[in-house]
This record gives sequence, C-alpha cells and structure tokens, in this order.
Amino acid sequence: MDTEEPLVPKKEKRDTWDKIEIILHPIGGLITALTIALVSYFGSAYLNSRQNNDSKIRLYTELMSSREQSESALRKDMFNSILGTILKDSHSLDENILQLELLAYNFHESLNLMPLFVYLDRQIAAEKNIQLKEAYRNRLYKMAGDVISKQISSLEGAAARETMFITFPGDSAKYKPGLSQEFAMDWKDSKVFYDTVKAGNTNSVYKRVVFLKASGYNVDEKRVNVRLDIETSLNNKFVNMVTQEFTIDYFQFPMIDNTRLSNDMRCAVVMRDFDFPNLIEVDILYFPGSHSSLKEKPYYDEVVKKLLMEQ
Repeated sequence: MDTEEPLVPKKEKRDTWDKIEIILHPIGGLITALTIALVSYFGSAYLNSRQNNDSKIRLYTELMSSREQSESALRKDMFNSILGTILKDSHSLDENILQLELLAYNFHESLNLMPLFVYLDRQIAAEKNIQLKEAYRNRLYKMAGDVISKQISSLEGAAARETMFITFPGDSAKYKPGLSQEFAMDWKDSKVFYDTVKAGNTNSVYKRVVFLKASGYNVDEKRVNVRLDIETSLNNKFVNMVTQEFTIDYFQFPMIDNTRLSNDMRCAVVMRDFDFPNLIEVDILYFPGSHSSLKEKPYYDEVVKKLLMEQ
C-alpha cells in the first residue's frame, strides 16, 4: 500500500506591486498620523491667532468708543459754553472772535458756522475805530480761510477741483469806499466733471456740466451774487438740470454748504480771494456725499441703490 504524501500549501508568488504595498502600508499609516497631527497643530494655532486678533480688535474698538464718548462730552460742554459766551453782548469783539476761533477750529466739520461769522462781521462793521475794524475783519477772514483750507484738505483725493477767475467790469471806478454799493456784472464760465458707477460688468458714466454766472458784487462786504446751473447726463443722455441762486463770500464752507446731486454727489462753490478791482478767485469742488459734513445724511433710496449695485 502506497504511503500518502502530506499536502503542503502552495506558496503564492508575489509580484512587485504586492511587495511595494507591503512596504508602503506602515508608511501610509505613519503619514496619516502625521497629517492629522499637523492639521490639529496648525488648526489650533490658527484658531488661537484668530481669537487673539479678535480680542485685540474688540479691545481697540472699546477704547476708541470710550475715547469718542469722552471727546463728544467735552466738545458738547465746550460748544455750549462758547456759544453762550458769543451771544452775550457784555463781551468785547476781541473776546467774541476768540470764542469763534475755538468753535471754528474744533467743530468746522459738523456745524454750519456761517451765521456766526456773518453775525460777527456785522458787529465788526459797526466798529467806529478804523484800525480795530480792519484788524478784526482780517482776523475773521483769516479764520474763515483756514477753515476752508482744512475742509479742502480733508477732501483731498476724493474731490475734483476746478478754479475760476471772475473779472470785474470796466466801470469799477465808480466804487466809493464805505457806501456798500451794489454793482451789476455779467460774467459766466463752465467746468465739466465726470464720475463712473460700476454695477456688475457695466459702467455708468455721469457727466456734470457746471455753469457759474456772476450777476453782481459788493466790494465793502466782499460778496458776489451768482447763479449755479448743473446739467447732468448719464451715458450721454440728459437727465436733469439743477439751478440755484445764492451769494458767495468768505464764509462758504464746502463740506457744509454744498449742492446735493444725484448718485450722492456734491458740488460746492468757494470764494478763495476777492481782489478788487482785479479778479475774484473761486473754486468749484465736486465730491462724494460720504465726504460731506457729519450733519449731511444720505437719502435712504441712495443708500439702497448703492447696496444693490455692489451685489
């Protein structure tokens, strides 16, 4: 009887890929573990950094908010005190001008101080001492010029500015000092401004043609009667015409005293120099409403329109 041979399992022959898989299997587990560790480490570091930044921003916001509240309270008390002092008749012109200087240099962006300038200008006109009158008036005009320069500097980069020179007529020799005479004149000029509004992939171009016409002037009071016509076109199609008639002098402040236009834009006329009998220098400023004074609030429909355009 033949002896049965034991069955020996046949070894399966492994190819190259099987060997590579055997080698890489533990390495893959190690890489996975390292990846999880790195993601956890950098994720935790990012979250900690984000929390630190949020804490710093929150702290900075709280500090700025408390600082603004303190400044607002101080400015409010200062405003009430100074305004009450100016309106009292018991103080001298010199003291009143000093009080207005404090107001003008601290509140020129939030208050229309033109009535106070005009009020003190009338008081100065009643001064009988010629030398004092001239000194007070120069001081008042310098203060107004400083405020205008500060506001124009604040608009730098956002405003387009054009300068016009109004020339006096040939009969200016009729002027007699001290009589506050009104003289007629016929002068006009125009300037063009553009601004572009992007909505998606389309651009809307606004064109503003500003016409300025001077119809009269007063040398003693250094003022000019003007008419302002602003023609608006959108993509070369006429939209509307805005017309205003007013008087300009040294007390027009552009961030406060301006003409509101469509697309939340502003146009201001500022007298920079009254050099009789040579010329009157006038600046035309065209700027966004966001750079106007704090008291100038945008219309709700303009805000909604801008938000819809940005989507």
